[in-house]
Amino acid sequence: MPVDEAPRDQTLMLNGLRLRFLERGPVNGRPMVFLHGTGDNSRTWDLIAPHLASGFRVIALDQRGHGKSGWPVPPAYRCGDYMEDLTAVIDSLGLEGMILLGHSMGALHASLYAALNPGRVAALIHVDIEPCPPDWNRKYLLGLYNNLPDSYASPEDYVREIAKNSPYARKEQLQDLAANSLEQRDSRWYRTYDREILARFDNYDLRERLPGIRCPALVVRGDESRVLGRQAAEDMARAILAGEMVE
Repeated sequence: MPVDEAPRDQTLMLNGLRLRFLERGPVNGRPMVFLHGTGDNSRTWDLIAPHLASGFRVIALDQRGHGKSGWPVPPAYRCGDYMEDLTAVIDSLGLEGMILLGHSMGALHASLYAALNPGRVAALIHVDIEPCPPDWNRKYLLGLYNNLPDSYASPEDYVREIAKNSPYARKEQLQDLAANSLEQRDSRWYRTYDREILARFDNYDLRERLPGIRCPALVVRGDESRVLGRQAAEDMARAILAGEMVE
């Protein structure tokens, strides 16, 4: 790993909501915007961001309801809400010719933005989710909404929980993730995302939008992924003019 200088912690007030992002690398470098998945935050990218910051202006956003960005009241976590935020951040920073890298829910937002703004995106990386997530995906998140504890006695309890879906992750990586995904209050540890996002995962369907993505696009799946099947990944890559799938 390269020596990781502390990222620049930035905040914008847009659409009446505080939006926080971490920035690394040269401010005049080609922008690379990272969008995390449901329940994650900008620190999810800590293992890869330092490598890329040597040549790119890396911007990792805390999407609304996550990390240190604001939680809308009443809850507003539909696709359109996230897209308004993403558009406002990109416009506010004057980003052009960017690379968009999204994981899970963030990949849906990145791909939709690329389809709607073909002149502003130089390349797209879409990681581990179908362009039209099946219904079990929403039911799984709703189950988490109903069953996850409100808080934990220690970060180790949280590590044990996320390790169930991360069988190959090293424990120290999960510990780092826990340290950046929890906050302590009154001797208990709380997740740094709004629980309401789990109950409001939108009915995404990007399939008709895929031909509108004109930039090179890389569709990435893990070999054992249950969220993005191989056939769905291959179909998605074929639907994009300059699409490619890697496993």
